[in-house]
Amino acid sequence: HLPPKKGRHGYNTQCKRLAMEMEKQVFHILRKCRLLPKHHGPRALAYVPSPNDVKEPYVYFMEGKASPSQDYASNKHVDSGLYFISQLSAVAPLYNEVQDDGPHLSSFINRNVAYLRKQGCMAYPEELAGEPLLFHFAKDWFTSASALFKFYCKNDDVYSSTTSLQRIVKQLDPEGQYSESRCEKAYPVAVSAYSDGLPSHYTSTIHERQLHHALRLLQSRAKGPFYETYADRLHTECLRIWKGGRQGCESISLTGNSCILPLHEKDKVHSNRVRMRNSCSCGRSQSYRSDPFDLEMANSGFYHSLAEKCCSTLPLTRVFGRPHLAWMISSLSLASGYQISSGVEQPGFLLGTQFLLPWDIPCDDGHANKLSEPKNAWKHRANRCYIGYEYECSKGHRFFSSVGGVPLKCTAATMLKEGLGLSIINSDAHLYVNCPSHTNKPLLAQLIRLFVCVPEQVTLSLHLVIYYRNILINLTAGEQVHIPGGKMTVIRLPYVYCDENDTPLTFDINGHLKRNPLIPIRSGYGPKGRRNEKKPLN
Repeated sequence: HLPPKKGRHGYNTQCKRLAMEMEKQVFHILRKCRLLPKHHGPRALAYVPSPNDVKEPYVYFMEGKASPSQDYASNKHVDSGLYFISQLSAVAPLYNEVQDDGPHLSSFINRNVAYLRKQGCMAYPEELAGEPLLFHFAKDWFTSASALFKFYCKNDDVYSSTTSLQRIVKQLDPEGQYSESRCEKAYPVAVSAYSDGLPSHYTSTIHERQLHHALRLLQSRAKGPFYETYADRLHTECLRIWKGGRQGCESISLTGNSCILPLHEKDKVHSNRVRMRNSCSCGRSQSYRSDPFDLEMANSGFYHSLAEKCCSTLPLTRVFGRPHLAWMISSLSLASGYQISSGVEQPGFLLGTQFLLPWDIPCDDGHANKLSEPKNAWKHRANRCYIGYEYECSKGHRFFSSVGGVPLKCTAATMLKEGLGLSIINSDAHLYVNCPSHTNKPLLAQLIRLFVCVPEQVTLSLHLVIYYRNILINLTAGEQVHIPGGKMTVIRLPYVYCDENDTPLTFDINGHLKRNPLIPIRSGYGPKGRRNEKKPLN
């Protein structure tokens, strides 16, 4: 209890001295804790004048003995902020244009607010003097102070639930305000960048690509601590757009293209805009095919649809393998039907690539003394066959290759060197090579057919083995497939390969057809000579 002796502005002398000492302590504590900057600005946490300045006091003591109901110390359960607000509510309005010299707390606050409004900004540096002052509601200050007290003294995490504190911290954070302003302007631009050019339905791959583009745009324009918040917001918004009826089917075709239909049930047929021009099994006709999503359509369905009008009219056509890995043998014509000067006359062949390679198979002559014969004398007793490894790209371009998958290119069959057919038979053949008609943008062509033309006195055994690293596919396993003599035969290989579990395999330039796919098992003399059965040649 302080004596009622009054001094300046209603304070007694003892209370005034106590307030001045308290002001010095508050100022030095705040300065030592670096809560007060060297120069005050409009956005500082608080404005506290130096104790040496002759200004209004900023520490106030309640004089007189409070009643028990008003004594905050007598009731520890009363919140300090609520108590302070109750003291303000018990007196006149907080601020009045007319200065009040009474002893009330409201008068003390009125004088300080008036001084700050009229003269306070003169204490700021010149470059900050023109900035507006930030005033907050007393309720926000008291609620925030109470929350900070609980946070530091009681270890209560009250920041996230205290709206007043959040509002004040936001206003006192110029860097945060600048960052939020930049992010707020960049956010709609980033959302627009995500949506730009998108189809009506798209896959997760396209979604992630567009989201990455939008995030990079946001990062280039948005700065500061609010970037992560707006990046998460952008991620959520883009995900909402994608899942809001624009999700596409995630199924991938056997050639690596996505289905363009909206997300649908698995039993529905997949589709995309990819179309490829391919030849039928015998090669005499071409047609466009849809991008296959299953093995049966890739290796059986397309060829079966064309066979009804083309391949089925041939005298000898036979399908091998299961539907998921089907391949076919067709006899095109008699061996004499192949014209060396013109090559294979079928659609799609590039100019100069339609010629078969000559392959000389020695005749079986057990009575000839090979040691006493002149060099290369066997050629005069050899049967001339013709062999061709045909590649076809998705544009329908076809060509025969030489050794090593090099596209064949000549103006006439007479330019072909002797022994090329034997060389290609004795070498592994690439499953995929670059199509020579696409030089600017390489396009892979696939080994799809083997052409063989043999005279009547020759019979060949077919052994088709595909390998890719540690994967081995024996197409003729358990089959004794013979190529009859006197025919021009075409062997159509599978369009897509699979393992024993019918799992599609994606081959690249490392896939090969194993050497010696055709092995002579009979090579007799012509019609005027004898014919002998012989063992396979090594």
